[in-house]
Amino acid sequence: MSKRKILFVLGSLGAGGAERQVLRILTHLDRERFAPALYVVNREGELLDQVPTDVPVFAYWDNRAYPRINFPGRILLSQGRDLARVIEREQIDLVYDRASQMTLTASLAMKRTSVPRVSVAVGEPSRDFELLHSRFAFVKRHLLRRAYRSADRVVGVSEGVRQGLIDFFDLPPAQVVTCPNLFDIEQIDNAAKAVFSQYASDRFEIVSVGRLSSEKGHIHLLRAIERLVNTDQLTQVRLWLVGNGPLEQELREFVDQHGLAGYVQFAGYQSNPLPYVKQAQLFCLPSLYEGLPNALIEAMICGTPVISSDCPSGPREILGGESSFGCLVPVADADALADAMKNAITDYSRVKAKTPAARQHIIDNYSLEQGLSQLEALFIALLERRA
Repeated sequence: MSKRKILFVLGSLGAGGAERQVLRILTHLDRERFAPALYVVNREGELLDQVPTDVPVFAYWDNRAYPRINFPGRILLSQGRDLARVIEREQIDLVYDRASQMTLTASLAMKRTSVPRVSVAVGEPSRDFELLHSRFAFVKRHLLRRAYRSADRVVGVSEGVRQGLIDFFDLPPAQVVTCPNLFDIEQIDNAAKAVFSQYASDRFEIVSVGRLSSEKGHIHLLRAIERLVNTDQLTQVRLWLVGNGPLEQELREFVDQHGLAGYVQFAGYQSNPLPYVKQAQLFCLPSLYEGLPNALIEAMICGTPVISSDCPSGPREILGGESSFGCLVPVADADALADAMKNAITDYSRVKAKTPAARQHIIDNYSLEQGLSQLEALFIALLERRA
């Protein structure tokens, strides 16, 4: 059988979870059966230089200027036409779009083609929609429902995301499947071994990795640290926030106002955050909502004890319930988060004892080989159905 051309569609190659996952697929997709290509809106981002050399990249804004006169939907329609031209010119056999904005673009591009399409949702659908599509919400929800319905398969990265897609967009359950994110255990292990000397032996080092934006819930984590330090007098704790984002200044102001300058460190964006995770005593994920949080899974691979908010999808699925492989706390509850951290500090041997089983759980359920096999089988099934 000749190689089938798979076009992956993304917004850009910024350092986000969706982008990292697509790069992982592009790197490891079976080259005996598939020839991957990449379409992006913007040819930019921290991960651009990590695209495999055999993967051609097409970008909407290459050789284009922003229109002097714009109106709602003009650029989206233009992107759809451009993507359609790429699909036809490159004789693409299957399109894989990831995240809702790209689903809209791909659905417009493929109205008059028989090429099969896989659309992937990475976040809890109702919350993602609220965050990303608040303007003209009624119209956009209708358009996005049609866009998902026009796909041959809609993929949720967790069971929670899959059910959210069915409920929020009224999709037929048979159309929606779950394909978890892929994790290269060997690559993560090697990256985590990088030389690292930021932590102090007399501190209890806690780390959180993620974009500093409202949905990630960092303000609740800071409130928990404030209680531990100023009320519980656990002055050995130190929190490291790895990442950047629009809430950084607000979070820094909270730290200054509550006398936490010696207890909270802003590490900024790190191309390799894994040594921060591997060497920490505790990893915290305070998100208000998630799809399937990569950072939480990577922390479990690293053997670091984890505490996570019990947000609508993702963490409970990953952790196997209340306490099998980590600790779940209510969403946006700083006191519950502080209690969980305090329990971890005072009985560290108990929480550390969970980590070998937690790592094995991830290897058994989220490995690169298992995920790729599932994804490639989906591609083949759709291609054979259209043959």
